[in-house]
Amino acid sequence: VKVNDLEGKTVGLYFSASWCGPCRRFTPELISAYEGLVPKGDFEVVFISADEDQEQFDKYFSKMPWLAIPFSDSDTRSSLDEIFEVSGIPNLVILDGNGNLLTDDGTMMIREYGVESYPFSTERIQELKAEEENARNNQSLKSILVHSARDFLIYNDGRK
Repeated sequence: VKVNDLEGKTVGLYFSASWCGPCRRFTPELISAYEGLVPKGDFEVVFISADEDQEQFDKYFSKMPWLAIPFSDSDTRSSLDEIFEVSGIPNLVILDGNGNLLTDDGTMMIREYGVESYPFSTERIQELKAEEENARNNQSLKSILVHSARDFLIYNDGRK
């Protein structure tokens, strides 16, 4: 894939490694959000590995549905670590369609709000926090137990 193909897209730079337990737990959350956002056509993730060797990289990356900086390109991986001041992983840095920083807290956004955090702007996160506050202030059984994709509960035998 040519880098030019990413022009105009929101891009998540995913700093992660297979040896990192929190990364292995976060990756499925990011995959879920990614699969919800890719159909929009303007979102992509690029994996920047902190793995120790090609074999670890290959095994971990094989579970990811997005793009990656080649493991062999350690100069670019190191440069990106420095540019975005990555001090810990997992770390998801979100860039707008022009390559400008939207947030360096994409990991929290995905953990807290998943797909709903799109387009990853400060305004969107403020909206989501306001919705949460409103829901707490106007709490009901429905607001607590119902989800946008489900409006029912189940018995232990699977009946709704």
